Amino acid sequence: MRHAAKVRTVAAGAAVLGLVLSGCSALQIRTAERDSGPLHVAVEKKAGENPTTAPPDDGIPEGMKEVSVNLGAECPVDVSLAMTDDWTEGSVTDDFHSFSRGTSMADSDMTLITCTKGYDETPQSLVDSRKKYTFSEKDSSVLAQRSGSLAAGSYWSYQGLLGPTEIFAINQKSTVMYGVLIGYKTNGRLVEIKIDMRALESDTEAAEEFKKMLPTITVDGEKVPTPRFK
Repeated sequence: MRHAAKVRTVAAGAAVLGLVLSGCSALQIRTAERDSGPLHVAVEKKAGENPTTAPPDDGIPEGMKEVSVNLGAECPVDVSLAMTDDWTEGSVTDDFHSFSRGTSMADSDMTLITCTKGYDETPQSLVDSRKKYTFSEKDSSVLAQRSGSLAAGSYWSYQGLLGPTEIFAINQKSTVMYGVLIGYKTNGRLVEIKIDMRALESDTEAAEEFKKMLPTITVDGEKVPTPRFK
C-alpha cells in the first residue's frame, strides 16, 4: 500500500510539472542557476526584460544633421560631418566649401572643407610636410593630435590654439581650431584634403561643439580617427 501511495504521489507531481512546463510560453518561466545549490524555477505572469542591446549608432550627435559634400572632378572624394542647423553655407566651388555661424565676419565661427593637388610622393609625406605649417607661430600650440592611415591615405587630426599672429586666427585674436589634414590617393592622383573648424578662444560653447563634430568626419564613408581632447 505504501508503495502504491508513493507511485500515485510521484505521478501526480509529474502531471503538475507537465502542466507548468506546457504553459511556460504563456507564463514566461525564468531560471537561475548558481555555482552551488539546486536549480531555482520562478513563474511570472509577465515576461522579463530582454537582454539590453545598444541602440543603432549613426554617429550623429543629438541636435545635429549630416552634411555631405563632393569635392569635384579633380578631387572626386565625398566628405561628410555633423553640424547644427545654425551653420550657413557660404562660398562654394567644387574643391572649396565654407560654412559660417555668427552675426559678424569679425568673430563668426568658421568651418572649411578644401581639396588641393598634392605635390609630395606619398600621402604620409604630404601630411608630414604640411602639418609643419599649422600652428607654426610661437604663440600657437597643438593641444591634442593623432596620426595614422586610412584605406587610401594618411591623416593627422588635431585640437589646437592659434595665436593672434597666425594667418588663420579670427580677427587677430586667439582662436581654437579643430580639424583634419589628409593625404589621399584618388583616381591615381595625390590630393590634400583639409577640414577645419575655428572659433574665438573665448567661445567655449563652440569648442565643446567642435569636440562632437570632429569625430563625425568621414572621407568616402570612412571615419577619420580623432585624438583624446584636452
